[in-house]
Order: sequence, then C-alpha cells, then structure tokens
Amino acid sequence: MKFNPTLTVSLTLLAASLLAACSSNNQPAAAPEVQTANRPSDSIPNRHSESEAKILSDFSQYQSALDAAKRGDDMLPQQFLAQAGDSAMAENVRNEWLKNLGARGQWSTFQTEYKKLNAQGRAQEVQCYADLHNGDYSKAAELVKATGRLPAGCTRLVEAAAASGRLNTDDAWRRVRGLLSNSQTTDARNLAAALGNPLDGSVQGTQEYSLLSVIGKNARKSASAASTLSAMESNLTRAQADFAWGVLGHYQAQSQNMATALSYYNRVSDRKQLTDEQLEWYARAALRLQRWGELAGIIQSMPAKLQNNPTWQYWLARSHAALGNGSRAKPLYEKAAASGRNFYALMAMEELGRRVSTQNNVADARRSDVNRMAKDGAINRALVLFKTAQATGNSKMRSQAQAEWRFATRGFSEDNLLTAAQVAYDNQFYDMAINNADRTDHKLNYNLRYLSPFKDTTVRYAAQAGVDPAWVYGLIRQESRFVMGAQSHVGAQGLMQVMPATAREIAGKIGMNSSELYTMDGNIRMGTWYMADARRRLQNNEVMATAGYNAGPSRARRWQANTPLEGAIYAETIPFNETRDYVKKVMTNATYYASLFNEPQTSLKQRMGTVPAR
Repeated sequence: MKFNPTLTVSLTLLAASLLAACSSNNQPAAAPEVQTANRPSDSIPNRHSESEAKILSDFSQYQSALDAAKRGDDMLPQQFLAQAGDSAMAENVRNEWLKNLGARGQWSTFQTEYKKLNAQGRAQEVQCYADLHNGDYSKAAELVKATGRLPAGCTRLVEAAAASGRLNTDDAWRRVRGLLSNSQTTDARNLAAALGNPLDGSVQGTQEYSLLSVIGKNARKSASAASTLSAMESNLTRAQADFAWGVLGHYQAQSQNMATALSYYNRVSDRKQLTDEQLEWYARAALRLQRWGELAGIIQSMPAKLQNNPTWQYWLARSHAALGNGSRAKPLYEKAAASGRNFYALMAMEELGRRVSTQNNVADARRSDVNRMAKDGAINRALVLFKTAQATGNSKMRSQAQAEWRFATRGFSEDNLLTAAQVAYDNQFYDMAINNADRTDHKLNYNLRYLSPFKDTTVRYAAQAGVDPAWVYGLIRQESRFVMGAQSHVGAQGLMQVMPATAREIAGKIGMNSSELYTMDGNIRMGTWYMADARRRLQNNEVMATAGYNAGPSRARRWQANTPLEGAIYAETIPFNETRDYVKKVMTNATYYASLFNEPQTSLKQRMGTVPAR
C-alpha cells in the first residue's frame, strides 16, 4: 500500500475553522486571575511548530500506521515515522512496531528503531525485548516476582532467564503458582519447563499442578477448599502450602469473611510467599475486625515498598495509637502527611491536629509565559487536535490530544507544569489542566488543581437536590475530569457519568427528557439528583452513596458490617479496586473543594464519619 502524506483532511480542517469562527460565542469559564509572578521563569520550550493541516494529516494516517505496526507490515510504520516528527503518535507507532519486530526476531531493524525511542517513552515490553536480545536478565529478577500476566516480550525474557539459571528459583516457582491460580496455565507450563521441571513430567511439577485443586479460580470458592488443602499439606513443600493458604485467605477477605480470612492467613509460616495483594488483604482483614495488634504485625512484615506506602504508614500509626503507643504513631503520621495531597496524607495531617489548606504557595503563571507556552510546537499539536475533536465530536482524536499533551509536558519543571496547566485551562482542556497541576509537589496552585467550571449550574442543581456542592465537584473531578463528552467503556455519559438507563429513570421521575443527558446542564441536573437519591437510599450516608454511585447501591449495602464501622475502614476494605480508590479520591476531592468554597466542613475524617450497621 502506498503511503500518502498529503491525505486530504478538509472536513476536519473545516471543523477547526468553524470552531475558531465561533469561539467568541463559546468562551471558557472565567479563569483564575493571573497574578504578577515574582519568581524567575525557567526556560519555556520552543519546539518546532507544524501547520494545522500537517497535524490533522498525521492523525488521519496514524491509526493505519499503528494497525500495520501491530500486524507486522513494516512499510507503513516506516513511512509514517519518516514524516511524523517527534510526537506521541510517532512514539506509539514506534513502540508497537518494536514489539512486533522483537516478537519476529527482526533484530537489525529493532536495534535501529530502538535507538530512536526516548527512554521516557519506552514501553515495558519493548525494553524486555531489548534485554532479551542483549542477554541482560537483570530486570527479569524483578519481573519474576509478579504473579499475574506479563506482556509477551517480558514473559519470554523471564523464561529465557529461567532457562539460563539466572533467576531465584523460589521466586520463579512462586510465579508458576500465581499463574496457575489466575488460570494462565500455558505461561505456567512454559516457565516450569524452562526451570527444568515440567508440570506434568517431574515430581515438583506434578506437586505444583496439584495445587490447582485448591487455588484454581473455581476451586478456591469451594466450601471444602480449606479441608482439601489441609489434607494435601503433608505432601507439599512449605512454600507451596503457604502460597495456597494465601490464595484462600485472599478470596475470603475479598468476600468480606474477615475472621475466616485471618484464620487462613495465619497458617502461613513464611509471609514472603504471599503476593503484595495478598498481604494487603491480610492487613485489611485485621483492619476490618480492628485487631490492632495483628494489623501492626502484618504491616511490619510487608516488603519496604508497601510499608512506605501512605496507606500502611497511616494504618500502622493508627495501630500504635490504638495500642497506646502514641510516640511510635507520630513519626508515621508525619511520613504519611508528607506524601502529598492523597487520602491518607490528609487523614494523617488531621491526626496531627492540622487541617487542609488550599492557599496557593506560588504566584500564577505570567501571561507572557502562558502565551509563549501556547506557541510551543508540541503544545500546539495537542491543542489543534483537541479543538478539532471538540468541533467534530471525534472521541479518538480527543484521546490522542490527551496523549499529545502528556507527551508535550513530560519532564517539565514545576513552573512549566503550572504554566502549561494555565494554557490548558484557557483552552477549556480541563482534564489536562488538572493533570499538569496535579503533578507538582512543591509549587501548588489549588485553583488549577481543583478546577470548578460550570459553577453556577452545578451549585444551582446541588442546592435543588440538597447535596453539598463540594461533594458534587469531588465526584465530577474523579468521574470525568470535566470532560463534557466523556463516555466510559460501559456507556456512562458526560460530566457525571450517568448511564443512559439511569437517565431514563431519572427523567421520568423529575420531568426531564432523557436526551438531556447529553447536555452539560441536563447531565449535571441528573447527576446531582442521583447523588441525593443514592444517599437517601443508603441511610443518608455520603461514603456509602459515593460507593453506590460507582458500583451500585446493592453492593454498597453488601459491604456494610454488622455493627457501625468507621468510614475510612469501610472505604479501605471495599473489595473492588476501582471503587475503593474512587471513594477515597472523591471524598478527598470534596474536602479540598469545601476549603476552596469556604465551607465549614473541611475535615476529611468528619466527612468520612461512621457507616451505619447493615
């Protein structure tokens, strides 16, 4: 197929022109006032700018080049990369092409293209193929500790390292068990064979394979799983038995059977056999039952990377405090509080007697810097794609605009991140404004980090529904990052990610047309009404309502305890990773918005409150 770099893009160019022509009628919400900067400006990038036609032409050919790279057609990727310049599109095509070249063993071309790839944008699988070709097994020693699926190139690297005798065999067999427990039997068989003990042709391999009768996805759910494992235990190594008890404990903990989970976990003699996820659920089981002494011991047995996570710094501090060891709790609270603006940083601050602050500690970017940043070629590429996507409703182009923006701002200093955030805000690219402002650790602009566009509409409908505007904004920030046309993989729509079926139900109850779901005004009205309804149906509890908004009211009820439970413990023991993270982020966002809106309720711990008994 002949590559045509001048493919016509008249429709998208026309749309972009129409957007520019009508921009005076579609001004963004008032931006945070730009103050005179008192700091020295560091270097604003000045990368080569391309014409709008060139940018849109590249995008029109990007998907074809990407598909060709994935299927092993070398001509299209090569031609695309020859003219696409330095962009996220080019980087992604090169990464996909390199994966395919590595899989095919085309090492000469692989090496040539690999040298052109910025190390910051190198896909993990590409690095694995490079290491495989070079016989460098240093990263395989860490990869083998993962017990889930790895990219194909990394799987090959681990197997090659195993066959070369370059892996810790305990780690490697632990991975075999993890793969079996996740029904990835082909990868498990290949790794066992590389270790010299096939699953169906050696004593150890046969033992490992026998664990499927306990740790398989269906087997672990059986009421007889524990008794089966007990009966097998004398024929297993200690490592095999420990891993199996970890699988059973993990399943019971995620099923909210915390006492049973602890009893299974406590049969593990070497906690190093447990995966990070199993260890975290071991801790959550003790936390849910508020067995503070056990919880402290579990956290202290975690690997350093988990112990240094603010989640477990905070709960270890709480354990010490509950056991009367305030002097041991305080330095852990300090460490968690210093970790940023996350849920546990704020919870730890409050334990230390401090409160949330939304006072900016840096002046707004100078207008001259903002104007210079907007002219940078990489920033401009993202803006061209974003504006055209907005005009045409092209969701794929909008996603690529996000990728180009992240590419353009990669490696930025904090000053430049905040300047770029202001550029994004000025252009209503709200999600990328938040992305940039969120990435600063020392220079903080809360007006950009916690944007509040559409405020008149949001506050009005929040008042009508009787819900806290800060809670609404906390939810929108997490749901859509203020992307007007956001659509989830399951079909949720708009700023507040309301499902069409839910919209039809809401519309019938409050006298709306369900098609208003797709408007900014209608989406916010429906979403705020649904938040209020979820809270009403869930014992007037914001934490449960937040969980219910994400995962459904019936699940939020299922996760209650038989007795009243601290809201933070309820949130931390939600079995769905997405919902657990969602609840903590929404409630943290709400606390920051409350401070920005000068509301009285700015304590996260008070906001989390107590979840009533089931």
